[in-house]
Amino acid sequence: MSAPRAPRAAGRVPAPDVARGLMLWVIAVANITVWIWAAGPTDGPRDRTLGTGAGTAGWTADDVVNMAMSMLVDGRGFPLFSFLVGYGVGQITAREAARGTPLPLARRLLLRRYGWLLLFGALHACLLFPGDIITAYAFGGLFLAVLIAESTLTLVVLAALGSVLMVLYGAASWAVRSPGAPPFPSLVADSVPERLALGLAEGLGVVSFAPLQLLGLLPMLLLGLALSRYRVLEEPGPRRGRLLAAALAGIGLGLLTGAGTGLLTTDRLEPSAVAGSVLTGADAVTGAAQGIGYALVVALVCDRVLRGAPGAAAGPLRAREHPALWSLQALGRRSMSGYLAQSVLFTVLLPPFALGLGRSLTPTAALLLGSAVWLATLLGAAVLERQGRPGPAETLHRRLFLGRARDRGVPPPPASA
Repeated sequence: MSAPRAPRAAGRVPAPDVARGLMLWVIAVANITVWIWAAGPTDGPRDRTLGTGAGTAGWTADDVVNMAMSMLVDGRGFPLFSFLVGYGVGQITAREAARGTPLPLARRLLLRRYGWLLLFGALHACLLFPGDIITAYAFGGLFLAVLIAESTLTLVVLAALGSVLMVLYGAASWAVRSPGAPPFPSLVADSVPERLALGLAEGLGVVSFAPLQLLGLLPMLLLGLALSRYRVLEEPGPRRGRLLAAALAGIGLGLLTGAGTGLLTTDRLEPSAVAGSVLTGADAVTGAAQGIGYALVVALVCDRVLRGAPGAAAGPLRAREHPALWSLQALGRRSMSGYLAQSVLFTVLLPPFALGLGRSLTPTAALLLGSAVWLATLLGAAVLERQGRPGPAETLHRRLFLGRARDRGVPPPPASA
């Protein structure tokens, strides 16, 4: 790969936002299962023998859904968002450098940005969803702010070392699993006061654990920062062949190990404790590679769609010409608002103290409901985009981290979910 080039002044490139918008679907259908694991007399869709076909010669729709989730979703969305967080830090750093901002001031801007994001994550964890990931991303942004002046080689070496931690993190998740136990009892509370009391304790625990959770996301953060210097998402055309090969390799490896974890999920594979840990540890790394593969594919698709023909100039996404990509970009530009809206909608729909739909959802129904919630946020983002309005969470975050400073055109948080 050629050496990094100096950043060019340009409009907001759609590929990172489109990837964020798409991955919010991955997060929605993954997170919904946490709300229903132990919400009723039967276990939830990710922690029991699924349907009548599991453990027999046949396969049910639920088995197919769980297999697909393991191969395409689980452990893919969060690493991809981590990659985009790192990429966003690199974009902000390059943009500030192009404006002539001294490095210490650019670092201060990043520290303020992600410091305030940490507060958003803490409130989200305590009040809405203890499985919050914003706090870990905020710690990641703070960590990367310290490293923005490091060489690309240093970042890649640190990412390689961090991949060892990622393997250990994934292996440990299998070794210490507790089948049948709800991960967050507050989400299945019978009353609002009980939900708030348990949620506060769980949320504070999640915030305290976030720096350790960051260890499992560190390689993706570092790779995102490193690759942002080569503008692989903004300008994939010159490297189309290599990027496509890398994307296919990452996605292929992720599908392979995901198939193995899918067999675990459907009780068709009963490995030893060591073999199970090795498989889940490997899937942690290959799943992350699959997430990067998704981002590269999105970048290549956006580049081809916008340019139309090789050598043509890229134009902006337009609602009439590219409605799907335009809507995904709209949601990606409001990713924190979209992520928080998911938690609000799940809180209304799933717990016993609300509509209580989480008690009886099958894996197939959970997939459909999670997709419907994501679609609602997609439509909401499209409405805001047509009105030329940012997301409410992005607006508040921007006002807080910029303070009284002049609006300098800094984009919304690159990966708030």
